[in-house]
Amino acid sequence: MAQTTSEVWDSRWSATRRTIAPETIDNVFEAYNALAFHRRRGMQMVDGGGKEIQVILESSTGTAEAFDGYDPLSKSPVDPFESAFYKRRYYAVPIVLDDTTNWENSGEEQIFDLLDALGSNALNSLLKAINEDLLGAQTGKTMLGYQDIIADAGTGTVGGINSSTSSFWQNQKYTTAKTFVTQNNNVFDGFLAWNTLMDDCRKQGGRNNALVTTYSIAAAYRTALASTGYAETRLSSVKGVNGAEFPSYMGAELVADNDCASIHTYAVDTDSIKLRVMKQANFKKTPFVSLQSNGQLGQLAYMVAGVQLTTNNRRRSGVATQITGL
Repeated sequence: MAQTTSEVWDSRWSATRRTIAPETIDNVFEAYNALAFHRRRGMQMVDGGGKEIQVILESSTGTAEAFDGYDPLSKSPVDPFESAFYKRRYYAVPIVLDDTTNWENSGEEQIFDLLDALGSNALNSLLKAINEDLLGAQTGKTMLGYQDIIADAGTGTVGGINSSTSSFWQNQKYTTAKTFVTQNNNVFDGFLAWNTLMDDCRKQGGRNNALVTTYSIAAAYRTALASTGYAETRLSSVKGVNGAEFPSYMGAELVADNDCASIHTYAVDTDSIKLRVMKQANFKKTPFVSLQSNGQLGQLAYMVAGVQLTTNNRRRSGVATQITGL
């Protein structure tokens, strides 16, 4: 809620200007690390068009048989390919400003460009909504999320394929409850959970490029590293504890995000999971149009994104569902 002041417009008030810091400072948005990770790690693919996204899968094998001499061989055909289909999903945030306010917000009297600031706010609002859905589960017209593609149960229908009848379409899962910093034979339970999950993904050909988790689990991970002497302290230069804010683990980048489901860690194979973005709606602003047709003097535009989270191989990613952090 905007703040109000009660002042008397006397000589002192009239004679002295306020000291104004013209920069607008964000006090509401967060660091949307999961979405940023997808957009910078080659996990975003831009499509020129198309109503749906079709991903062609190799889902079964032929049968090899040993033979000798004139042994009869099988002539049965194989049908090893099928497709997953993903619908496009669209997000929009309005940018609206009446003309009188826009006229007044100009010239030397302008403290900051209100229209430009509204555009920045709309973009951040768009990123917020998509990041939340990226780490959530699909409802209504929202995009698919981690909780669909890397499901707690490992099953579910994704891309039109029911993993209950197509077992190849199940993701990995580690469901044993662990407290990250509890030690068992001098090994932290958090590492045991991560190692088991990552190995299950590796067995299916997965590359554990990232571990997406909560800040609580990430903090426990850093505590575990520090307590076992992995952190480097340089007393000679008095720079404190040295190293990355979130060190990687076994080649996997650690991505902490406040929108991640509590007590969860997702082992993500970046070759298998992609954020698909429409070229014409790639986090762009539409042109401003007049509201005069409504009998109003104002301008309207939208910040838009056409996105969908897709996978071509669910079994190469996995989730640990019950890790307690700090």
